[in-house]
Amino acid sequence: MGESLEKCARREAMEELGVDVGSLRFLCVSNIVAYGKHYVDIEFLGDIGEQEPRLAEPEAFSESGWFPLADLPSPLFQAVEYALDSLRNGSFYFPGDTGSAG
Repeated sequence: MGESLEKCARREAMEELGVDVGSLRFLCVSNIVAYGKHYVDIEFLGDIGEQEPRLAEPEAFSESGWFPLADLPSPLFQAVEYALDSLRNGSFYFPGDTGSAG
């Protein structure tokens, strides 16, 4: 509470990957209804310089690794797919599939 989005992104990067994030660039916001939950996700691209990320919370991940952008594993978490779309084409809002109004 009372934390900026940028400060939150830096804190999460430290907690989950053990890296200090320098400059940040906003990528996108997405509305995700999946996995039995509803997420509002805000993605940033951050500079970590020469630091090597490590799984600081290994119980929170089923698998990790380095992959070429053209050959990513599947499936990816929906927020990651949106962030990659944003990085590739500049889209900054993904409304998600919220079903039909009625």
